[in-house]
Amino acid sequence: MLRFLVLLALNLASVAALRVLPGPACTRRNALAAAAAMVPVAASARPEGVNKPELLPDYQTNVIDLERFLTSGQVKQIDKQLMELEKATGFKLRLLCQAYPRTPGLAIKDYWNVDDNTIVFVVDKGSKAGAVNILNFNVGEGVKLALPNQFWTRLQSTFGTTFFVRDNGEDVAILRSIDTIDYCLRDELAYCTDVPIQFKNPSQAMYGAQDPATKLFGTDPGKIFDGVSNAAEKLFGA
Repeated sequence: MLRFLVLLALNLASVAALRVLPGPACTRRNALAAAAAMVPVAASARPEGVNKPELLPDYQTNVIDLERFLTSGQVKQIDKQLMELEKATGFKLRLLCQAYPRTPGLAIKDYWNVDDNTIVFVVDKGSKAGAVNILNFNVGEGVKLALPNQFWTRLQSTFGTTFFVRDNGEDVAILRSIDTIDYCLRDELAYCTDVPIQFKNPSQAMYGAQDPATKLFGTDPGKIFDGVSNAAEKLFGA
């Protein structure tokens, strides 16, 4: 496992022991995934286990937002997106927004039927303000054929940092992360080991290293208006 739901304290040790299911992935992907699986992942200490099924909704949904990070419209949009992703790829991506210790904890495993083709995406600000990183991913073994450990680490460090969340908000961090995962799971040839540039830096992906204004006016746009000013002075006097 890349990283267990540290803040959820899910007891998913049995999932880690499940076999990797064969899939239609290309030979290059299989080779790279096998190499990535040999790289050790740093373990994190688990807090005391929590089991609060009363925090779960009484209906099935792919998105549980206990902290209201998202609008109701965003929740519906993401729920639909995750449903379509599962139909297209067979992988289950589920989103839980919480603030430990207010979490369903162990109850989430049965609610979502977590298996080796499941990704549980947990957004957790914790009980203390200023959490270092709000993004956590519990990745089933079967998913690692498509996306290696390195990808999840870089996804977390791109959108989950205090700086990104401060400047963009929790909702943008969540939406960008889900769009990235969706893209990388659907495109087998991509075999993402990092966050693609169109999600990491959309403006750079669209316009390149230079923004449109710089291309149009140059690095010193004041010179253009200086020329206009000088012409006006000659015409009308200073």
